[in-house]
Amino acid sequence: MTEPIDLDHLNQYIAGDSALLDEIMTIFIEQAEQLSGALSQLPDDEAWHSAAHKLKGASRGVGAWKLGDLAETAEKTDAGARSGIAGEIAEAAAEAIAFARATRDRKG
Repeated sequence: MTEPIDLDHLNQYIAGDSALLDEIMTIFIEQAEQLSGALSQLPDDEAWHSAAHKLKGASRGVGAWKLGDLAETAEKTDAGARSGIAGEIAEAAAEAIAFARATRDRKG
């Protein structure tokens, strides 16, 4: 199974800086929680598109490819199909958030 976040991708930008990794993971966790939560509320078209777009960028920035791809799909999803993709996003976000927390909070 592929990890929810591609740490090799992320390390290209942080060059092994563990403090920077922790900061990026903290920011990602906050964004992923907020944005996936917003999508689960099935907001109006403009808010939906904005949240999906922001989640796509945040996810791809850290290498959370599955979540980023789902967010891209969500950007293009019409109102009638949003509840299904919102559920998939919630699941993928939970996995990525848990992985980000474990990575950030690792000991030694």
